[in-house]
Amino acid sequence: KYISMDCEMVGVGPDGLDSALARVSLVNYDGDVLLDRFVRPVEHITDYRTHVSGIEPHHMMPESNPMTLAEAQSAVWKLIQGKILVGHSLKNDFKALLIEHPRKMTRDTSK
Repeated sequence: KYISMDCEMVGVGPDGLDSALARVSLVNYDGDVLLDRFVRPVEHITDYRTHVSGIEPHHMMPESNPMTLAEAQSAVWKLIQGKILVGHSLKNDFKALLIEHPRKMTRDTSK
C-alpha cells in the first residue's frame, strides 16, 4: 500500500545548474528494495554532485548498466500505481521523472 521513493540528481548544462535524474530508489513499507538503479541522463553531465548524490562517473558507464530515463519512468510508473507514495520533496522527483501521481496518494515529508 505504501511505497517510499527517492531520486538523486546530477548537474547538466552550463555550470551544472540544471538537474537531471541519475538514480531512482523505491522501497516498500517493510523496507524491501523494489527498485534501485542508476539512470543515465541524455544530457552531458557537468557536475556529478558526488558530495550530495553519491553519484560518480563510473556509475554512468555501460558496465554499470544504468537505465534510460524512459526505462526508469516505466518501472516507477508500474510500481506506484494505486500506491501511496512517500518521499521528501516529491515534486522534484516527479519533475525529474517527468511523471505525475495523484496528490491524494502522496505523502511529502517536506511539508
